[in-house]
Amino acid sequence: MSDRKWVTEPDEYVCTLSEELQTMAEEELREDKHSRQTALASMREWIKQNPRIKNCRMDARFLLRFLRFKKFSVTLAQEALERYVLLRQTFGVAFNCLDITIPMMEDLTNRGYLFACPKRDSKGRRVIVARPGVFDLEEFTQGDMCRIHGIVYETLMEDEENQIRGFVHFADGQGVGFSYLTLFTIKEAVRIVKNGEVSK
Repeated sequence: MSDRKWVTEPDEYVCTLSEELQTMAEEELREDKHSRQTALASMREWIKQNPRIKNCRMDARFLLRFLRFKKFSVTLAQEALERYVLLRQTFGVAFNCLDITIPMMEDLTNRGYLFACPKRDSKGRRVIVARPGVFDLEEFTQGDMCRIHGIVYETLMEDEENQIRGFVHFADGQGVGFSYLTLFTIKEAVRIVKNGEVSK
């Protein structure tokens, strides 16, 4: 299985974090040079041996998302990554085309459905604002909703500072009604909440 081709190949991590972020990562996430190297090697070997993962990014920045989220518990990071991959496989039509220039995505962005504020909060975290009331059920589908969330979060999670500092979420519920409950089946909603949370 070691000869498989991956979305991105393993690379050597080069730390470009500020001293403040390195200190925060060490104190809050148990991350240092040794734990990072060891954990990345373990994650990559586990991915290669995992039959449920058909393809995956192997670059350090991507894998560190899960290690930092689980404070460098390799077992928990592996579980989180597997659930993330399975979610993307389940809703592949939406998650495999994360292009902000798609007209429907531009429309949702212009309406202010989901966006990150340009400035960080007092702790340096990005603030993500959701306005579900502007999501018109007559115009958009559940696939559109998955796709715009994928675009926003995948973009933000590429930034290592966001991986370390985390996010603050704010939702404006104005305009949301019972009809929104029909957008996803109960099974789909549970799967999204259970598996989608692992990458944020």
